[in-house]
Amino acid sequence: MKEKRGLLSKVGRLWSQYSFIFVLLIIMVGYAFVVGANGNTFKWSHIAAILSSQNTCIVGTIALGMALVIITGQIDLSVGSSLVLTTGVTIMVFNLTNSIPLMILAALGTGLVCGLINGMLVGFGKMPPFVVTLGTMLIYRSLTLSFVRQIDPAISGSSSSQFAMKSANSAYEFLRMKFGTGQLRIGSFSIPYITFVFLGMAILFILLSTKTKYGKSVYAVGSNEKSARLTGINVTWVKISVFALTGLCVGVASILQACKIGNVTPASSGVSYEMYAIAAVVLAGVSMAGGRGRLIGVIFGALSYTTINFIIVSIPGLSVDIQDTFQGLVLIIVILIQTAGPAIRENIQRLRKRRNTA
Repeated sequence: MKEKRGLLSKVGRLWSQYSFIFVLLIIMVGYAFVVGANGNTFKWSHIAAILSSQNTCIVGTIALGMALVIITGQIDLSVGSSLVLTTGVTIMVFNLTNSIPLMILAALGTGLVCGLINGMLVGFGKMPPFVVTLGTMLIYRSLTLSFVRQIDPAISGSSSSQFAMKSANSAYEFLRMKFGTGQLRIGSFSIPYITFVFLGMAILFILLSTKTKYGKSVYAVGSNEKSARLTGINVTWVKISVFALTGLCVGVASILQACKIGNVTPASSGVSYEMYAIAAVVLAGVSMAGGRGRLIGVIFGALSYTTINFIIVSIPGLSVDIQDTFQGLVLIIVILIQTAGPAIRENIQRLRKRRNTA
């Protein structure tokens, strides 16, 4: 009995620490089963498609910043609209200058400004982040919609409904054909270049959250804001900074969006990306209550969420209209496991104590 209890406790600890790995493995097995049921063989090409997907690279990059925001006990609902605005500016600067460095600066600068606006309203204005980012979500997309309809098509690169990169620019072929849709071949395998950008960002944020004093401050604020303030942490600055970092992540994601897709449509692009980013963070094992979670899990969370989409698309006869239902169910189940797991462990420990005292 003791050996069984010890084994169960070890399994419980492993699940609590590395749930994101187990979730990805379970979902990947499910995807392989669906592919096999359709009469196909599960190959590396299926994995490569997941790695190069928008939900992995673009949403995953945004999710890195979202994870920091959620760890501090906050939320950012504006990232989808911010992506649209930032990508629009990024494409316009590219069309006007044909300069890759200026395009990158425009992307990072615009994303940073959007993030700082959110952060300052929350930090200095003491406003609820849900309300602030709900407001900026509407503002950013509305501004982009209004702007694209008023500017010269020569600047937007397309019609009055979207921003598109000019194929006539000399840097277009490198950004779109070589980087945006290109792949690095390693033997018989190939990995998209944009996947390396996402992984590089993930490594940077993992190091930031685990190896720096700032990272410890982020977790401290999310765990107990009052205690963090008493220990000398500038809580206001930490809150502002996580929104600013999320804005930078949106800036990087806008570059990937421009290079991979080549355009952005303000009316439809980035819709529900904030929900997708939150879903990736939840699948990563980050607690929505704040203070707990590992940013390495965001890599697995983004891959898990993309694989779920691939499973849904691969099921024959399944209506497109009901896809979000399955995504929502998965999200609810994962959160339920997150919240129910600790409660079950606490009850088991209480029962053991009662038996020992009896």
